Amino acid sequence: MAHEQPNLDYVHRLTDGDTFLKKRLIAVMVSEFQADYTEYKKASAEFDFKKIITFVHRLKHKIGFLGMEYSFQIAHKYEEELHKNEGRLAPEFEYIMTQIEDFINTLEER
Repeated sequence: MAHEQPNLDYVHRLTDGDTFLKKRLIAVMVSEFQADYTEYKKASAEFDFKKIITFVHRLKHKIGFLGMEYSFQIAHKYEEELHKNEGRLAPEFEYIMTQIEDFINTLEER
């Protein structure tokens, strides 16, 4: 399993101290993550590999945005597996999604 934590280092570098922009980027990322993850879970329940691939691809970029380099690679490999109708990395991908959800919850508490 991935043992890295989501972080906002990339956002801090990107916004260069602009608090408004930082908050806006985080809000957009959170909103998109939640929508994409919801759709991913729905597609998974329906075994719709085409949609699963779409949402893994989209979620992969949120993983990268949150500085999770190893997890990004797992998501990339999982996406490749899905193209072959395989899904061995699904549990690890789910673990990563849980880490991100937990992190997002701490952001919303601030």
